[in-house]
Amino acid sequence: MPSDKVIFGIDIAKGSPGAKQPPRYAVAIHTDSGIEHHRMVSLHKIIRMVWQQRPHTLALDNIHELTPGRHDLIALMRKLPPGTRLVQVTGGEHLKSLTSLARSHGLSFDRLDPNQEAQVCAELASMDVGAQVLLFEEKTLIKVSRARSLGRGGWSQNRYRRKVHGHVRQKTREIEDILHTLNTEQGVDYSSSIVKGFGGYVRGEFLVDAPRSQIPIKQTKLGDVQVRVQDVERDAILFRDLKEQKRKILIVGIDPGTTTGIGMLDLEGNLVKSHSGRGMSVSDVIEMIARYGKPMIIATDVNPLPGTVEKIRRSFNALPGEPDESLSSEHKINLARPYGYNNDHERDAIAASAHMIRQYKNKFEEIRKRTPPGIDAEEVIAVVMKGDTIDSAVARLTGKRDVVSKPDQEDTPIEEPDEVITDLTRTIKRQQGTIDSLRTYLEELKSEIYVKSHTISALKSKIKNIKSANYATLRKSKEMRIRNEKIRNMEHELNQKDLQIEELTRQMEDLKRVRNLEISGRAIPVKVLSAFTREVIVHVKEQYGINTGDVLFFKDASGGGPATVDMLSQAGVRAVIFRGEMAHIAQEAFLKIDLPFFNVRSIPINYVDDMGVVDPEDFNHALERFKEESELRKTKEKEKLLNNLVEEYKSERRRGIE
Repeated sequence: MPSDKVIFGIDIAKGSPGAKQPPRYAVAIHTDSGIEHHRMVSLHKIIRMVWQQRPHTLALDNIHELTPGRHDLIALMRKLPPGTRLVQVTGGEHLKSLTSLARSHGLSFDRLDPNQEAQVCAELASMDVGAQVLLFEEKTLIKVSRARSLGRGGWSQNRYRRKVHGHVRQKTREIEDILHTLNTEQGVDYSSSIVKGFGGYVRGEFLVDAPRSQIPIKQTKLGDVQVRVQDVERDAILFRDLKEQKRKILIVGIDPGTTTGIGMLDLEGNLVKSHSGRGMSVSDVIEMIARYGKPMIIATDVNPLPGTVEKIRRSFNALPGEPDESLSSEHKINLARPYGYNNDHERDAIAASAHMIRQYKNKFEEIRKRTPPGIDAEEVIAVVMKGDTIDSAVARLTGKRDVVSKPDQEDTPIEEPDEVITDLTRTIKRQQGTIDSLRTYLEELKSEIYVKSHTISALKSKIKNIKSANYATLRKSKEMRIRNEKIRNMEHELNQKDLQIEELTRQMEDLKRVRNLEISGRAIPVKVLSAFTREVIVHVKEQYGINTGDVLFFKDASGGGPATVDMLSQAGVRAVIFRGEMAHIAQEAFLKIDLPFFNVRSIPINYVDDMGVVDPEDFNHALERFKEESELRKTKEKEKLLNNLVEEYKSERRRGIE
């Protein structure tokens, strides 16, 4: 973060920005410890020094001493750290004389010495003299894109493209999460534009309604992704007076409680802000006070200072303001009546501030009278109230402003002969005539300048209007691109939904057809199970039920065994249809309990999701065939058993005869 205590004063020492030879500068670094001078410094080195010391302000008497034009100045400011401001101490569009400004603020310097001129620029900027140069809007553009070219392609081109676009998408979503947090916690708005690609994003852009210094996102280039963070430049250079930006020194009265009252007065006794709110935390009160200025005194209407008010006072390192004894209601009404208030809480807070103003009014007036010209009297008051004397406070605020003016040369009177005096008199008269002619010519030039100034102003206004129209056109074009991209995305989503609707409609029609066949009796209903496992059977039994006489269809016959077959037998299943190869041990279990089972190749089945039907003729025909095969198998088993008994009997007879 830039340091509020460091200010760079800059003045051109040699050359000019428009010349072939790069110019050199004098730099005066203003800090609490004194002034540090650097002579004949290049612009490139100034940028390095700025990144090293992070100054709060770069001060010049004319910004065109840095660069010849607006675009070059914008390019230069993009190279500086976020938060470092550029100040033209001679004012905004209408420049003032640096000499007169220095004289009015108690400073003097040698106009021919660039080092002293740079020092005066730094001194004036430290006193909030001049105007800040605003080249950028309070907006930031963040671009996330690929950092490498995808190349001409090859066997792995699609995989590489998907990888790069995936990284861009990941980084874009990380930044969007950060901006969403900023929006939630600080109310920072933003808009986004995403260009999708194969496997991810080609590019992601965010336009954030906040300056770059307030956004915790850095410009990086890492691997496949690069992130560019830059301010949005203005159509024209804007100047803002530093006096308007200066935070006021306040006396703040606080009435703590369930409903907190706040009353802020400046050192002149003017009401800056009054507020009351229910359930305000200490951090809420601190944030509101900091928004309006710097509190010098935190006051209350009671003695001693309440603990909540003491916490707020310590956070600002402000002076405690408590009356000798708690203020009466009548006294508080008299103190707050001139300002107006909405409730008793605001009244008590304003009364506490007004009591401090009345108590220190004479002291403030004395300090203002003894403050030299060019020194901010409020700053002197703030220093004196913390224990310094007036002279010490003035010395503290001015002690580092030791620019030494070039001593005037005193002319030594010389006695001249009378003839010389006569010649000098004639010369003076001739020169006086020349001066009169030049004055007349000067007036004519001033008149021409006045006319040309009006012409230039009119042309500038015309240029500004043209630029505004162009900017509106470009902005509208950008909004159209964003809108068209959204429309394309929504059309794609709509097509996907249509395809999904068609698929669901087809499934619904199939389900209706199956249901109609089942109701009409032209088909036998079948319950569909995904696999021939214990878990699937238990799940279907709990969800839909498996009843006596049900016909089951298993999409996958593998995995079942005797225990699974036993579950179906206990449930009273009529028959089982399966797809695939069933384990031999499972087939034996089916045959053992005489439970019909068929392959789907022998009985075609129509099913949708968990329901299906089979043709009654196909089913009955397969069932009859199974029964016939079962009877035949049983007959063979009986014959085999009888043959075994006969053979066993014969074997026993032979052993008996022997």
